[in-house]
Amino acid sequence: MNKDNNFGKRLQQIRKSKGLTQEKLAELAGIHEKHISKLETGYYKPSFETLDKILKVLDISAGDIGFEMKNVSVTNNIFYIKSMQILNSATEQELEYYYGLIKQGQIGIKILNNK
Repeated sequence: MNKDNNFGKRLQQIRKSKGLTQEKLAELAGIHEKHISKLETGYYKPSFETLDKILKVLDISAGDIGFEMKNVSVTNNIFYIKSMQILNSATEQELEYYYGLIKQGQIGIKILNNK
């Protein structure tokens, strides 16, 4: 068990507070039940897809479960790599467009965080 497993401990607390067994959470999230156990013990870290499924079933946000995005490594993430490839080959006009999209996303995040 990972002694710094705040995510797993919090996942277990929330799961139990909602009256769910590991098996039931796994079934509702569409993942293998052993995966939930390994997440809770810190043996596994969730993929974005798995995390999203669990959050939806538990009806919580990533922050509620103690998942901090600042601790996520992006250098080996396929989406990060593809994004960098796209940005490196973009024209100046395309970069301005992407920058505008990012600014709109930041505004949306600020609005959501203020609710």
